[in-house]
Amino acid sequence: MAEDHRAGVTKALGIGLALTLAFAAFEVAAGVWSGSLALVSDAGHMLVDSAGLLLALAAAAVARKPADLRRSFGYARAEVLVVPVHVVLMLGIAGYIVWEAFARAGEDLEISAGPVLLVGIAGLGVNAFVFRLLHGHSEHNLNARGAMFEVAADALGSVGVIVSALVILATGWMTIDIVVSLVIAALVLPRAWLLLRQAILILLEGAPAEVELAEIERDARAIPGVLGLHDLHIWSLAPSFVSLSAHVEVESMTESERAIGLLSVMLRERHGISHVTLQPETQELHEAVQCCDYPDMAALDHLHQPRIETPAGR
Repeated sequence: MAEDHRAGVTKALGIGLALTLAFAAFEVAAGVWSGSLALVSDAGHMLVDSAGLLLALAAAAVARKPADLRRSFGYARAEVLVVPVHVVLMLGIAGYIVWEAFARAGEDLEISAGPVLLVGIAGLGVNAFVFRLLHGHSEHNLNARGAMFEVAADALGSVGVIVSALVILATGWMTIDIVVSLVIAALVLPRAWLLLRQAILILLEGAPAEVELAEIERDARAIPGVLGLHDLHIWSLAPSFVSLSAHVEVESMTESERAIGLLSVMLRERHGISHVTLQPETQELHEAVQCCDYPDMAALDHLHQPRIETPAGR
């Protein structure tokens, strides 16, 4: 099932890449010919889309490699590692647009609004098609989601190009082209931040936003034989690969197998977490092995505390 999903993502990204790259090249030529910075800005966005889709395709191909002895989780996190590169490209094109806009601010602009309008309408159609293509894969693939955000912003950019062309045709006010260019550049910032924030959360192994630890603990206590959870950790290798590990407090080890089985089913069916590692413990076992005295960061804090030597005889 996971392999079919990855193949579907790869196909969608490939089609999206071909369409956006071809239209971006056409839009650059049309922007230079017509003198429209708004059109060139929209083309720049589509070029960044193409770069993002290319990165996503490469990451999807790497993620399909099987796990091995040194990489027991496989290569699922490859799609997260390329996100910062994509964000840098997004910020780079935004910076170029702003620089070019200010450079043109004092010039006499001559823009052929008719061709700009036609190209803007065509760009909106291409963006709408690619957005729909990627939407079905965006929930479980971070790069498909990032590419979808880019395409959505490109659609807004195409709307801006259309508005700019209509204003020029109606009033002759050429400066609207610069204004729209700056708006297109500004659209990059919130998307870049949202994408980077999610990537950072995954790399820091934070709990996914849709997972509620308190709710999981409450559901666990409702299972017969389970007294509670501790050392509970939930993290993602990728948006579609959520893992959980926990120590499960059980009434007795004789009933632990049934309790662990029911808990695993609950985590999978109610919370969508299939990759789980559960360690059953009775109170007696917990105290005997002392495996949780200094868990996780508390252990590190303890180890880094300076030792205080007391004088002899004290």
